[in-house]
Order: sequence, then structure tokens, then C-alpha cells
Amino acid sequence: MFRNIYLHSPAQISIDHYQLSVCVKDTQYHFPFDDIQSLLIENPKSVITASAIAQLAEHNITVITCDKNHLPISTLLPLQGSYQHLKTLQLQLKLTKRIKERITRKIIKQKILNQSQVIGLLTENPTVQQKLMRLASAIQDGDPDNREAVAAKIYFETLGGSDFSRRSEVIVNGALNYGFAILRSCIARELLQFGFEPALGFNHHNIQNAFNLADDLIEPLRPAVELYCFKTFNPNDSSELDSQIKSRLLNILNYEVLINNNQESIRRAIHLMVESLWSVCSEQKISYLALPIVQNLKVHDNGE
Repeated sequence: MFRNIYLHSPAQISIDHYQLSVCVKDTQYHFPFDDIQSLLIENPKSVITASAIAQLAEHNITVITCDKNHLPISTLLPLQGSYQHLKTLQLQLKLTKRIKERITRKIIKQKILNQSQVIGLLTENPTVQQKLMRLASAIQDGDPDNREAVAAKIYFETLGGSDFSRRSEVIVNGALNYGFAILRSCIARELLQFGFEPALGFNHHNIQNAFNLADDLIEPLRPAVELYCFKTFNPNDSSELDSQIKSRLLNILNYEVLINNNQESIRRAIHLMVESLWSVCSEQKISYLALPIVQNLKVHDNGE
């Protein structure tokens, strides 16, 4: 399993003998770069060398830093990816409105199907599960009737109760936001690796959002985070996230989903999803788009 390193205390991060060196409270730890999947730096007093940043980028390791509220705020992104940026940008710009709307339909449909799966795993409510499946089947290209919002209302009321709000200051919402931020960072990094312009989304078009495309692709993976959070936390608990909880949330990247008929870690699924999107853009075939199917919580054996 790949390591997801979470640094809560002040740390000095550098290179030592071709490995990542992390010094915390006079104790030094060494990690081979090939074993690291992500590095989350929460403490603002941490210091990292330029050589460590360069090696982390070269090994395609997700590096996330946090704000004063200890929430993920930025990620280290590569300037050069595996694919030619200009070629990918040209492919993105050539996508017709019809193809974009069909992509949106497929993404939202899988998101709602995954929500239905979560309901089946966490509740004994087959009625709601069937209702969500019907909503998913009825989605049209571009989701003009906003069935995504209808499904979300039913979904969260079933999981959290009729009074539950995503705006409430409860631990489950804090955990959801934290988990989503981690996934978003990984997706954004993968998009840049494949040469995509992440500001050009299909369903998200906020002119002030540099990662509209990441916000499109995160949708079918949101239920995986929601499954973990609603299974772990009481929706009415108003306590705050601690370092142990945040470390466990970072490890969500190692949980399994089904994609291309194979069991893969979420981190690997993100790569395959973005890779398939490149094929969609290149070949103009929606069928090439591979999306994750959420299953019960299980850590992937290989962590790939």
C-alpha cells in the first residue's frame, strides 16, 4: 500500500540519501519516493526545501497544504505533464456542446447510482434506493431538469435526517469538506499531468474557478467520501476534526472502487478516469469514459 503522509506537527522536509526526509520533534523519518502517494502538510510552521518539492513533483506525488483553519487550500501542480498541453487543449476546445452535455449526463447518472449504492449500504430503505435509481435513469443530456439536485435532497435527508444541512457546523460536514478537498487536489493534479486545461469544465463554468473540470470529475467519487463519513460520524455531532480523523480521511485514497470491471484504489481510479477522458476528447466517443462505481469500504490490497 502506498503511504499517505499527514504532518500535523511542525516538520522539516528535505532530501536525504535520495529519500524524503521528514524531521518532527528531533526524530527523523525516511520515505522512499516510490512508496509515497500523497503528502499533506497541515502545520504552517513546517519548512520544505526546493529540492524536496522538485522530487515530489517529479515522482507525481500529491502535495497538499492547509490554511489557518487546517483545511486543504493548495496543491503542488506540475508544469509539464505526460501529454502535450497544446494538443489536449485543442481537443478540449473541439468538443461540441452535444458531447459535453452527454458527458455531463454520464457523470451525473453515475453519481446518483453511487448515491443509491450508499443508501443501500447504510440504510434499510429500498424505497429511496429505487427512487434514486429511477432519477438516474431519467437524466437527459446536460441534466436540464436538475435531477442531480433532486437526488441530493432525497439522499442527504435519508442519510442525515430531515433537519440535516450541508451548511451545518457538524463533524460530518467538516469531514466531507476535508475528504472532498483531498480528492479535488488529486484530480486537479492528474488533469494537468494529462495536459488538460482544468478551468474548462463541462457542467461547472464558474469564471473564478480554475478547476471547473476537477469539480465535474469529482462528482461520481463524492459518494465514496460520504459513505465513509456517514458510516463513521453521527450527523448531529458538533465536535471538530482532530489530527487522527484527518489522517484517516487522507487514507480514503486507498479505498477500493470498481472501474473498468476491476477493483482499484480511488487514487488509481482517478488516473484511469482522467486517462479515459483524454480518449473521449481524442476519439469523440462517450463510451470511452470510465467512471468509478462505489462499493463497501475496503482498503485496496496493492494501494495502486
